[in-house]
Amino acid sequence: MKKQSCKKRPQTGSSSRSTPKKKQVKKQNCPKTSSGQKNTQNKSQLPVTCGYKEGVLYLKKYYDKQKCIFSEEQWFKPTEFERFGMKEKNKKWRTSILCSGIPLQKLIEDGFLPATTFKKSRVQDAKKKKSHVDLKKQESHEKIEDNQDDDDDDAIDMSMFEGPVLPVTCGSDSGILHKYRFSTGRCGRCIRTENFWLTPEDFIRLSKPDGTWKKDIVSHGMPLGKLITKRVLEPHAVNCDCDICQEQDQNLLNDDVCFVCNSDGELVCCDDCPRAFHSCCHLPAPGGDSPGSQWSCTFCVMKNVESSSQRTQQDVLSSPVSQYTLHCQYLLLHLLRESMTDLCVNVPGYSKNICGPMMLGRVKMNLENNDYQTVREFITAIEYVFHHCTANRDNDFSRMTFRLKELFETVFKPL
Repeated sequence: MKKQSCKKRPQTGSSSRSTPKKKQVKKQNCPKTSSGQKNTQNKSQLPVTCGYKEGVLYLKKYYDKQKCIFSEEQWFKPTEFERFGMKEKNKKWRTSILCSGIPLQKLIEDGFLPATTFKKSRVQDAKKKKSHVDLKKQESHEKIEDNQDDDDDDAIDMSMFEGPVLPVTCGSDSGILHKYRFSTGRCGRCIRTENFWLTPEDFIRLSKPDGTWKKDIVSHGMPLGKLITKRVLEPHAVNCDCDICQEQDQNLLNDDVCFVCNSDGELVCCDDCPRAFHSCCHLPAPGGDSPGSQWSCTFCVMKNVESSSQRTQQDVLSSPVSQYTLHCQYLLLHLLRESMTDLCVNVPGYSKNICGPMMLGRVKMNLENNDYQTVREFITAIEYVFHHCTANRDNDFSRMTFRLKELFETVFKPL
């Protein structure tokens, strides 16, 4: 398994035929450490210190805003443990209390802990500042506010956050967050944009360099910090040693499923974009493996193709396929991908079985065998697939042929 950088690399020779790197991918919902034990994100306790006092922070109690730190046979809230450790002058328990030498504030910033607020002891405040009646009024007011917050949360349909991925935005930038890759703000390249896999901190730098990823990255209008509180996202522990947190697996720079068929397995990784492919799915089929080789997928190679002359659509259609092999491969890869994902599945009347992909697979095989003499023959073969695999001959066929025409004009521009 070769390591690779997410930075663009210079192409060597004919990049679409250069030798690619491969990776074996088997998706896991919970990454494992080298010892085979589960990730430390599943730990329910954290060792903490404040001054010369030591204790254990229980995460479940912390989430519930209860007394969550156990030290010397006593339970404390973080504010009380700060006072117990003789650090009350700091008046900021998040920086006074440490976990393995790291302030809790850092764990909160990294998304491992939510920014929970713990109120000071009401008994002490009542003795110093307020009467018992005033205290009851204040507590009643806080309960009303808490109930209002709970009502707002209950009004949110959390079912939209189910599933392995979440659409996310930050300013004008957008991407897809893959939950199983999420670790913390600075670790775990979990957000897939058009061109890269990014950590939450990297993603926010695109449009809000001074922002906070937990507040400014949102999914369906809800910040990631709130999703962590709701347990939609599970941060890894600060001392987690999985490949995601240690960033030992450079294959995280590429997709974990084939860009065409959307399934895992042994994948060929592009050096110029995050895409990955099965060798049998890509056009042209990648070559064998060799050390230090560079490889670009057809999608990336097409970005650098410039038209040498102005030709009409009829000129292109009557031209030999050999003059437009790369263009035909690019167009067919688009259609193969869409036939298994968005386009054909979402079109009413399209066959629910594998008719479309199978017949497009035949077109792919014929293209590889040089069975098409002209571009027109190639396009006609695709139109036949659309016609054969749609139930409504008028409506659905016209939709698909419109998509084919749209792709054709894009791929073979300028005409």
